[in-house]
Amino acid sequence: MLVAHVSQTPVAGAAWAWAEAFRQAGLESFCLAPAGYADGRAMPRHEDWPPGERQVEMIRSADVIFCHQGHPYRYEWYPRDRPTVVVYHSQPWRVNRAAENDGWPAACLGQYHTRLYPALPPVPNLVPLRHAWFQPRAKPTDCVRIVYSPGNPDGRGWDDKGRERTVDIVRQVAQRHGPACEFGVITGAALQDCLRRKATAHVAIDECVTGSYHRCSLEALALGCVVINACDGGCAANIRRMTGGCGHPFRVCRLPALAGVLEHLLELGGEALRREGARNRAWMEGAWGPDELIERNFMPLIEAARARAKGRGCSLATGGGRT
Repeated sequence: MLVAHVSQTPVAGAAWAWAEAFRQAGLESFCLAPAGYADGRAMPRHEDWPPGERQVEMIRSADVIFCHQGHPYRYEWYPRDRPTVVVYHSQPWRVNRAAENDGWPAACLGQYHTRLYPALPPVPNLVPLRHAWFQPRAKPTDCVRIVYSPGNPDGRGWDDKGRERTVDIVRQVAQRHGPACEFGVITGAALQDCLRRKATAHVAIDECVTGSYHRCSLEALALGCVVINACDGGCAANIRRMTGGCGHPFRVCRLPALAGVLEHLLELGGEALRREGARNRAWMEGAWGPDELIERNFMPLIEAARARAKGRGCSLATGGGRT
């Protein structure tokens, strides 16, 4: 089976990571997406957006197309007779839902997004665990290294994840501990560089505001970090559903409690944090491996898309009628 992952936007490298995960699960797969963001942050892909004639033929030859964010579906070259699965990584007002009107199955990330798309099934944000970029590296022995990779600094509403307050809190904690604590903020970095820097950290902070976790939490677990976020009951339930019952290993706190959580981790020390990070990597290998996640969460969507293409209708709820 050849699986195409097509995205008009970089989606922080997610479409590429999914294609790599599908390959690790034994399926042929490729990603077509932009090379990065306007600010220069490079994101990986296999083929460039926009597609030329060769890339369009590649997409048309796929057995199933994952249409990320839905936008590619609106172009004339898109093969609307090919089995299509639509996946949403952003809010409903930032995506194109036309494919749902044609009866194709759709899903959303199993993070906060399930509250924005209540009719859609959640799917896991895949991590290609065996790829070289996602391997832990040696952690410092003379200090505890904490990293934070915030999102859009100009965000409002959903995009406002407490960046300024988070940085202030962590810097104050780090200053109290002097050279025993090293804190770095990762911004404007290519995905490969961001992962490289996280791989040597003891602690990685996602965000402690919205009640969600994000792919950066999963990446940090894979890289052997202790991960702090505010994963609430709804997101934890999504994880159990997608994994078949696994609880998560996140260190959960809201922003007002962040300083106390960091102080506790610093008291544990680097060696204890390294051991916890190793357990987190093992959790990812057991609960978030591509083979089982794809079989459990994505194959039903693929089968529904293939049935729809054969005119038998779609067996999954898609919340149709959207534009």
